[in-house]
Amino acid sequence: MMLREERLQIILKMLETNKRVSSVQLSEILNVSDDTIRRDLNELAENGLLKKVHGGAIPKSPNPYKLSERINISHEEKLVLAQKAQQFFQDGQVILLDNGSTNMEVARLMSPDLKATVFTTSIPIAQILCEHPNIELFILGGRVFKDAQNTYGTEVIALLSKIRADIFLLGVCGMHHQIGVTMPDWGESVVKSKMAEVSEKVIALVTADKLDTAESFVVCSYPEIDIMLIDDTITETQLTDYQGKGVKIL
Repeated sequence: MMLREERLQIILKMLETNKRVSSVQLSEILNVSDDTIRRDLNELAENGLLKKVHGGAIPKSPNPYKLSERINISHEEKLVLAQKAQQFFQDGQVILLDNGSTNMEVARLMSPDLKATVFTTSIPIAQILCEHPNIELFILGGRVFKDAQNTYGTEVIALLSKIRADIFLLGVCGMHHQIGVTMPDWGESVVKSKMAEVSEKVIALVTADKLDTAESFVVCSYPEIDIMLIDDTITETQLTDYQGKGVKIL
């Protein structure tokens, strides 16, 4: 009989290859009961190695949580997204700029001629935009999440409720066509949800490692975003499930 550790490794390998596993399929391939598969998936989920969904599991986002560790991951892909984002900026806009390493690159690339108002929860992004000559800059004050270097909490939500933004540049931890945009932290997910709610247009920035992954807390459903910016390594095949849902993919 196959050992439990062997089963778990096979499940993770199948997940890496197929980006999704079904409980029925695993039960048949591994020749064990549905209850055994359920326990295996629960154990892997509790250890942060996958995300359970109805009928099976999908990968969790592979990126580390600390901003300082994320900055150099997929850096070239983030630069591609940051460059694509520039086309949506216009003079006179109110812009919500989410925290995260990708939006740090967005801030760095903003034209010095751009005359706009930017609200952000990100301490590093605020520092970058302090050097911008024509941006009116607001940092949304609240409790500081030290690992991610951003603010969150009821104070931030209260401030956001008084803003009507033209566009929201949404940083993504996990993106899945069925589950939506997700985060590993509840407090951050609530702030991002509010940012999306008060914005006319929501633009999600997605690198290949975030696609078809999910975390524990939902920010918004996939169709609730207006535009998904993707890096150049993502193939048409990978986007099949994301087409035809009213989201513009660039």
